[in-house]
Amino acid sequence: MKIQRSPEIDRFLRRCMSNIKNESKNRFLDAKVTTKNEKYIQRQMGKAGFEEFQGPEENWPSLFIKSQDFMLSPYNSNIRLDKIENEEFRFSSELLPANQLFNVSGIIFDKNRELNDWMQLRALDQPFKAAVLWQNDDVWMLDAPSESYTIDPYAKKASGNVLTFGLGIGYFVYMAMLNPNVKSVTIIEKSSSVIEIFNQYILPQFPQIEKIEIIEGDAFDYFNEKFIQGFDYVFVDIWKSGNDGFLTIEKLLQKYYPPIEKVDFWIESSCFEFIPALILLYFDAIAHHKDVILQDPLYQRTLSKISKYFDLDDSVISDADSLKGRMYDSQILRRIVSLNNSHE
Repeated sequence: MKIQRSPEIDRFLRRCMSNIKNESKNRFLDAKVTTKNEKYIQRQMGKAGFEEFQGPEENWPSLFIKSQDFMLSPYNSNIRLDKIENEEFRFSSELLPANQLFNVSGIIFDKNRELNDWMQLRALDQPFKAAVLWQNDDVWMLDAPSESYTIDPYAKKASGNVLTFGLGIGYFVYMAMLNPNVKSVTIIEKSSSVIEIFNQYILPQFPQIEKIEIIEGDAFDYFNEKFIQGFDYVFVDIWKSGNDGFLTIEKLLQKYYPPIEKVDFWIESSCFEFIPALILLYFDAIAHHKDVILQDPLYQRTLSKISKYFDLDDSVISDADSLKGRMYDSQILRRIVSLNNSHE
């Protein structure tokens, strides 16, 4: 690929570079919000680039989540996690504070596609006692609003015969089974202990358990075309955060590249958050005929994949929109991730 520089493209590259360096959005994480200062904080967030606070004030969403609504949600109303008693697993609770902003979404890509990406921040209106399940000394699952906010959209999207990788406390499975478009849910879970505890304590509390099948196995053994083609929708959730999520998705996509409309990865945008910025660095490098060397091994490895992908593109780009499209296209991002760095 070649970039034909112009004033338009140069301005675009400069705006993107400025947005990469702007970390002002991060200062709102954990910020205290009250009914008295809410409007002020919303205005400040709008200035920092949070898109939901850049239109008319009457259209701004509240920064508060009603704790009572979360407690009365279908899963929390019907599933008792405190029933779990097991040598390997134990139940405890953690008090989540009110009036403190936290992230309830994956990264939301900039609508202008210029790396001014953002996230939805919300605060509880009342302290909430969240359920924590421990496997030995590790947190297995924290039943918090951030989990439901990032999983519910996938459960609503699911239809037909659904396959999911990762069982956890069965939140996705439960919510998917409430979706009238879902016929069945098959779960791939590699931990026999997780399956045992789920079958003994959690599954009996589920409705329509006859439509649920659990297969003990490794996701990498089942993430292939032959197995996946038997399902209508696939949801993958076998990581804790965007950091380990990227590496896991990378390994899965290198093994099999599925139809993008059929398979969703939990918080994929957060896992891929850094890739559009690296693509921008690549575009800037070829536009100015220079090399880019990054100190972070993961970033450098991914930058090599980006170069490998776009080296096969013989386009001559002369407008910013064409660059934007390549930076944010979900199919392109997955294709880049699916590459390996071998010279074969």
